[in-house]
Amino acid sequence: MDDEQRWCHADLLESARQMKAARLRSRARPRGRHPKSRKIPIRLTLSTDVLCAFKASGPGWQTRMDAALADWLKTHSPE
Repeated sequence: MDDEQRWCHADLLESARQMKAARLRSRARPRGRHPKSRKIPIRLTLSTDVLCAFKASGPGWQTRMDAALADWLKTHSPE
């Protein structure tokens, strides 16, 4: 390899490293405490009829389920 090829190869390697680092940074999740407004993914077991009813309501069913649970909490004190 001559000097120009080495320089080009090193430049390409550095570009690839920078792109990989940027991609890893963009996928990183924030650390620390979750703000109150942030939704937290969980695993939940529901009855088939409840899940099917919400899914049948179309896209956004998870947001509607969250709103329904928030509404329920207004009238029921958590124990």
